[in-house]
Amino acid sequence: MQQQSFIKAVTWAYTLNWGERIFSALFLLFLAGLLGPRDFGIVSIAIIYVTFLQMFLDQGFASAIVQRKDLKQEHLDSVFVVNLVLSFGLVIMSFLFSRAWAAINGAPEIAIVSSVLSLSIVIQAMTLVHIAILTRQMNFRSLSIRTNVSTILSGIVGILMAYAGFGIWSLVCQRLLGDLISLVLVWKMSSWRPSFKFSWQHINELMGFSVGNFLTQLALFFDLQAGSIVLGVLFGPAAVGLYRAADRITNTVVGMAVSSIQHVSLPQFSRFQDQPDELRKSVRICVQMSAWISLPALAGLAAVSRSLMDTIGPNWAPATDALKVLCVYGMAIVLTCFTVPLMQARGKTRQVAILEWARTLIGLILVAGAGLLVRDGSIQVQLMSIAAAKLLVMGAAVTPIFLYLLMKLAALSIRDFVVLIGPSVLASIGVVTSIVLFRHVGPGVSKPLIQLIAEVFIGGIAGLTILLSADAQLRMSIRKLLRAVARS
Repeated sequence: MQQQSFIKAVTWAYTLNWGERIFSALFLLFLAGLLGPRDFGIVSIAIIYVTFLQMFLDQGFASAIVQRKDLKQEHLDSVFVVNLVLSFGLVIMSFLFSRAWAAINGAPEIAIVSSVLSLSIVIQAMTLVHIAILTRQMNFRSLSIRTNVSTILSGIVGILMAYAGFGIWSLVCQRLLGDLISLVLVWKMSSWRPSFKFSWQHINELMGFSVGNFLTQLALFFDLQAGSIVLGVLFGPAAVGLYRAADRITNTVVGMAVSSIQHVSLPQFSRFQDQPDELRKSVRICVQMSAWISLPALAGLAAVSRSLMDTIGPNWAPATDALKVLCVYGMAIVLTCFTVPLMQARGKTRQVAILEWARTLIGLILVAGAGLLVRDGSIQVQLMSIAAAKLLVMGAAVTPIFLYLLMKLAALSIRDFVVLIGPSVLASIGVVTSIVLFRHVGPGVSKPLIQLIAEVFIGGIAGLTILLSADAQLRMSIRKLLRAVARS
């Protein structure tokens, strides 16, 4: 029954999260075609600045709420009060240091954009506890609906503003409006209301978990944003815009495949932290389901990268090769993305923080070194160097260590892991092979969009055919789903 509840939660999360990811990708492509890399770069640099400040807002309390067994009303009230008070202080800090951040990146307009975007910190403070409660309850239906609605409405407004000539402010308003809509919806969907009471005792009870988790999240931030930060400081907003576009496209595919199940994994693993057999089953389901979609999709994205960038516009072509490298990087992320929630569920938050900071520091050194080496190179070389440095850290250090820990904590053998991802690897090879063959022997197409659609169709058919042929578990899951739909 518990496993069925888990699969149901994952299904809801996948079904509704896909809508948000698809619409986000479509809005990204439309806005990228209307705006240039520099506009995207300016807003991206400002978002990095605001996101960094937002991390000090939560400090890991949201994950602590999800993980804690004996959660009380006093815990929730205290966290809400702390978040709200901190948010006003962080907004003031944002106003004070935004000009310095703009000067570091060599673009004065970043200051006003960062200041306006920092208003989202207060909005986030009013949603964090509600989101944590819904996550703890595994109510991913409500969370996904809230995300989908806010994404669609804010995206439409962003496109209309871009068509009207508002430039970077179309991106700024899109983000702020999305946060506001999300605030309204999450308060409507959650029955919890704060009483504005505060207790140091209950905050301290959460600190044991939250501090380690906060340090982990801080390390992840620098690891994920290292490329954009180095590009902004050394090469300016245009390079950041190109890199962030490639990075966001890759993250869209990874998110569609993994983010929903990853959000479910922490509360699910926490439930079974004292039941090794059930925990092992849950880890197997997570790894197998994420591999089914993500590995073939990322392989296909790498294969169609040139057609995709040509479709967006000629200004975005320099990011093509970096996108291919980031797709391989994304595959490594997928294979290791359940190690952290598994360790968190087992209470190993400090060990997670140590691991994340170790890989972050190594990554920062390599990425900064790569940036300095190609400072006088072409923009294509600059983007490729940053992406390759990130892949080197992931492939040489992070992936082997994180896979070892995952298999050890979940009692999985190497054979178990190969069996879980083997069919997905075969499907990935089939996707790339079919697209390459089509490009070389198929009919020539003059319009990039038509070429892209054809490549996606050919690769999708090949990958799905191989995956269904090689994976009996997937065939069984699809049959069960079809029977359930037929009965309903």
